[in-house]
Amino acid sequence: MIILKIGGSALTNKKTGDNFVKDVSDRVSRELPAGKELLIVHGVGYIGHKLALKYKLHKGLQKNSDKWAHLRTEVKLMTKQIMSSLVEGGHSAVELSAASIMRTSQGKLVSTDYSIIKEFIARGFIPVLHGDGVIDDKLGLMVVSGDRITTELAIGLEAEHIIYGTDIDGILDSGGNVIPYIDVNDIDNIDIRDNGDF
Repeated sequence: MIILKIGGSALTNKKTGDNFVKDVSDRVSRELPAGKELLIVHGVGYIGHKLALKYKLHKGLQKNSDKWAHLRTEVKLMTKQIMSSLVEGGHSAVELSAASIMRTSQGKLVSTDYSIIKEFIARGFIPVLHGDGVIDDKLGLMVVSGDRITTELAIGLEAEHIIYGTDIDGILDSGGNVIPYIDVNDIDNIDIRDNGDF
């Protein structure tokens, strides 16, 4: 299985709000590898980060769930364009919600239901998820980033590869240089640059 993570930075400019969702999703649709089991996770970009910070959702949310609903509605507009591009390109994409399959406790992922994802993949679909808010048994609601979802699903589904689509040439080390290749044997020895995102 291959997991494609479409970074929010590729979909939007986090500083200006410029939107590239259609161009990126059309390109993804054209370039998806044929004959492979696939899963796609997309980031939430400018809109998601702006609203999550405005509403302080990254710190948990006990009340005012209308703010979470507003954020999810805005993110769904991005997802709708990505889904449209995939389906129009002949791909059997199906949108799934992290909020329906994941739970956290004090911000830490404690459970993920892989069964629905596995069944859709077994039936030839491409599940599409995005950064989301999930139920947290202590904090009420907690934001789970697309990167975190990607990592969790890659481990739980034993993915062969993760492809990251970003606005830069690759994953950067602490000196700002592109790391040409990473595998499980050297992951603990790589000093990856921290961009400070939640």
